[in-house]
Amino acid sequence: MSDLAILFPEPEIVTVHGRRVEIRPVRLCDFDEFGKAAGELIALLSDPSGAGVMAYGKNSKRLLSVIRKSTNLSAWRAWRLPATVATELMVHVVRVNSGFFDRALVNLAEVLAGRT
Repeated sequence: MSDLAILFPEPEIVTVHGRRVEIRPVRLCDFDEFGKAAGELIALLSDPSGAGVMAYGKNSKRLLSVIRKSTNLSAWRAWRLPATVATELMVHVVRVNSGFFDRALVNLAEVLAGRT
């Protein structure tokens, strides 16, 4: 039964400005957009600078879209987040979802190893 937890992951809660924000798993229809935004974020964090983080947070429409679709923040609240907070929230969205995909890949490897 523990495998069902991977198929249906539970949302995680973080606190943003004293408000509880639920981070949900990425839906299949949003996967491409999430992948592009996560790739941009990882590229930014591989060579971090304060100005780069601010520019990413301010100018990334994907960032706002992914935050809106993978959290319980309204579009109005997500749009008004400070750039640094939006970027850090995106880091948590990537962390939550990468953990899910990592577990799924390990399970897939175990299944394939058992069949060979």
